[in-house]
Amino acid sequence: MRDGVLLTTEVYLPSPDQGRLPVIMQRTPYNRFPPAVQGSNCDNTLLMSYALKGFAVLNQDVRGRYRSQGVMNALVQEANDGYDAIEWAAVQPWSNGKVGTFSGSYVGVTQWQPAIRTPPHLAAIAPSVTASDYHDHWTYVNSVFDLWFGQSWMMLTFGSEQYMRNLEAAGVPAAQVQQQTTDFIAQSRSDILTNWVWQLPLTSFKVFGSGTPALAPYYYDWLAHPSYDEFWAALDVELRYPNVKVPALNSGAWYDIFQVGTVRNFNQMRFQGGTAEAREGTKLVMTCCGHAGTSGAIDWGPSRTDPNLMLRFFDRYLRGTQNGIEREPAVQMDVLVPPDTGTEGTSFLLTANEFPLADTQLMRFDLSSGGHANTRLGDGVLVARGQLDRGAKRSGASATDNFAYDPLNPVPTSGGNMCCVPDLLPAGAHNQADIELRDDVLVYTGAPLDRDMAVIGPVTVKLWAKSSARDTDFTAKLVDVHLDGSAYNVLDRIVRARYRQGSKLPPSLIQPGRAYEYNIDLGVSGTMFRKGHRIRLEISSSNFPHYARNLNTGGSNEQDAQTEVAQQTVLHDQEHASYLVLPVVPGVKAP
Repeated sequence: MRDGVLLTTEVYLPSPDQGRLPVIMQRTPYNRFPPAVQGSNCDNTLLMSYALKGFAVLNQDVRGRYRSQGVMNALVQEANDGYDAIEWAAVQPWSNGKVGTFSGSYVGVTQWQPAIRTPPHLAAIAPSVTASDYHDHWTYVNSVFDLWFGQSWMMLTFGSEQYMRNLEAAGVPAAQVQQQTTDFIAQSRSDILTNWVWQLPLTSFKVFGSGTPALAPYYYDWLAHPSYDEFWAALDVELRYPNVKVPALNSGAWYDIFQVGTVRNFNQMRFQGGTAEAREGTKLVMTCCGHAGTSGAIDWGPSRTDPNLMLRFFDRYLRGTQNGIEREPAVQMDVLVPPDTGTEGTSFLLTANEFPLADTQLMRFDLSSGGHANTRLGDGVLVARGQLDRGAKRSGASATDNFAYDPLNPVPTSGGNMCCVPDLLPAGAHNQADIELRDDVLVYTGAPLDRDMAVIGPVTVKLWAKSSARDTDFTAKLVDVHLDGSAYNVLDRIVRARYRQGSKLPPSLIQPGRAYEYNIDLGVSGTMFRKGHRIRLEISSSNFPHYARNLNTGGSNEQDAQTEVAQQTVLHDQEHASYLVLPVVPGVKAP
């Protein structure tokens, strides 16, 4: 690297005398997973298979991980290191001077960060299940700290790896390193749900600051920057798409934690990419379920997307093979088909040239009730726009629903777009029946559908609400009620009142008792709502420990410990219409 730090790199070649080859590289912190002392050792069978296809394949440990030198500064280090690694690879004797990058999650960060600095020899990237803005929809979601991700990710990977490196640097024997790390992870797993996530203030949690070097000091950097500022702007891909001069094969997933960023990267590269080839060659693949894995209760079956697409993509843009991939549909996705009963779902393949699809229609569902939408046993309903005569209310309907939000008794997380350690806190689709019996969860349910409805694209909620607090949160969860009455989450998100104008804009506290409009982007859907199913929307103020709790005081939610109970009012009268908007594609039918 430019500062003299050496990064260990495995090189896989089809044979020693193959001449100059196109290069594909992954730069990863995950070549060793604690507590295993031994990780990858030039024995990665997948990378060997790529080499046999005629590529020089590189597998590099990022700075401060496994065999590489240096101390890790997560996210921040990847721009310069990635740029230098790409340019180094391009001039090696086995390289034809064209370098592509691949793999996902944090290994998507190690691709986008150098790509937005325009390395001359970068020819294509293939990031999967990764983000576009490392403040919004990575570390925070609408400026609410993603507590479970932050703590479970560090526990599973970076914190435990640094714990091992510290022991190794102290000369501890390998067997003892493995045993001590095993014990550290076991204790962490025991503590995370019973202790770690409950600690207030958030900054009082000290585990990742322990050790020399500290296990994960950047965790505290993230907490120190709850608002979008220069720290986050320096990393933001969304500001720099014109700098990316090469095509991007973006792969994401329904129920994945980074699905919003995946779709943003695709759309903005198609619109703002720095060359015609970058714009026209960028593609999107959506499967299920990314970081959620198989922890959801519904089995969606195998993916129908092209398993050879990445190598064909690199053949085209690194080798110059005229395989016609640029003329194929830009989008391919698995559309999820839930079961009527039980947990055996399926999916089908859909292709298109844009996302959302060209013939998408936006369908609005208004929130309404008799004033008692609390729990699924209440009277909350979703009414498709036009079903109410000229906007007239149902007999006995109320203009408001009310609930109390107590940060010391938050709504527990049940599935969703999450990472990591799903055996402790499962992600994906789960039955929300128990959640919907809480009095602090408002439930609005539509009539049984008279036909299948393909909901493909961005889902949004407009919510008018009041609070007794100067700052609070509101959550929205889209749910599919099956024929057997089970209710499975499709999408959910959260909005913090002080950031109601947008996560990249300055915060502004609210006035207690005043009505405010909240626009909640729930993410992107690719699912069928089947005939006879019901569309449901849950509204509350917490989803814990997925998201850190708003303390309702108007002070710092990261540095304070005092809490207050907030009295929340959701409005849905003619002057304050609250509603759900679904992107419906009329021509899409399940096989």
